[in-house]
Amino acid sequence: MAKYDYSRFKDPDWSDDWVYQKPKPYTYNPDKEPNETTEEEKEYVGWPDPQIACDKEYWGIHEVKGGRLEIDVRRFEYACYRCGDHDPYFPEALRKKGPYYIASKVHRHDYTFNYLMDSIRNLKEDWNDEYKPLFNKVFSPKDAEDNYRTNTMMMFGDSEMFDSVELGSKWAYFNRMNTYYRIQAELYYTFLTKVIIEIHRIILRAMTMQLYQNTEYNVFDLKTYCNGAGVDFYHLKNWKIYLKYNDIYNFLKHNSVQAYEKLKKFNSKCLIETDQKYENGMFAMDWLNSKEINIDELLSDIVPFLQDFCKKVLGEDLKQAEWDYDDYFIETQKELEDPMEHFGIYGACGMSPWD
Repeated sequence: MAKYDYSRFKDPDWSDDWVYQKPKPYTYNPDKEPNETTEEEKEYVGWPDPQIACDKEYWGIHEVKGGRLEIDVRRFEYACYRCGDHDPYFPEALRKKGPYYIASKVHRHDYTFNYLMDSIRNLKEDWNDEYKPLFNKVFSPKDAEDNYRTNTMMMFGDSEMFDSVELGSKWAYFNRMNTYYRIQAELYYTFLTKVIIEIHRIILRAMTMQLYQNTEYNVFDLKTYCNGAGVDFYHLKNWKIYLKYNDIYNFLKHNSVQAYEKLKKFNSKCLIETDQKYENGMFAMDWLNSKEINIDELLSDIVPFLQDFCKKVLGEDLKQAEWDYDDYFIETQKELEDPMEHFGIYGACGMSPWD
């Protein structure tokens, strides 16, 4: 006899020994009569009643002692199947956990891996959606040229002055170039610095979540932390990316000869080629080779480093971290029972679930 009774739910194909069968791919039949019902359509089981789908027990989600959730694995799989999205939402590894399962964690960010990946995802969204568009707002040489031409012609309106106006417009264009490229570079390196600071912060926060108690943090501390877990920092994937942008950050921050020499020693391509000698206090930004420094590269290539850190140093199962927590099952239920409500689409398009 099953541990939980689902007889109060009216399900046409549920039984305690139900086993998921992958639906057959639909095949279009041009010879089918308009009112004819195919065998595929006869086998199709429609969506559950919306009121029923809102019930956690329908999904095999049961509260147990201590406020935790026990998952009836077969019933949860059945509910995912009934709501039409079995494959993306039901973890195959869950089937091997037995008929009833209590997740290893409660919240998504109880896994350090999830915290780091979500933080990087947020940084990418901010960079692409908020910061990149700002570069198009900078007053360009072309803007200066057009602005001069328009204002001058509006003031004088004399066609005989056209050649003079065009000459002045070109002068405005070239006069704006140095300032324009300086502002562009300053914006870029300001945002680069922000991204690197955020990466340092989330790594420190992740270590603190794992009982790191030192009140300071630098690269040496990170290496020591890895060694304490029996892992050589230099065996982590993409460790060179982490150190490369850390050295760039230190040079931008300190503008010192020491920071310059360290960057030159390990990542000389990040510096422009020049016979001039760098001295303390010179503007670091003027010495960086922008072709070798890329925020998109950093946000992409730092991911394997963080993944390896979580796997090797923290000992987390990265695939299991994607679903093995209580909130995953609650969020899956909410998303599948009413996706538009879950993602806030009703309000965004002026609709109401009661319309």
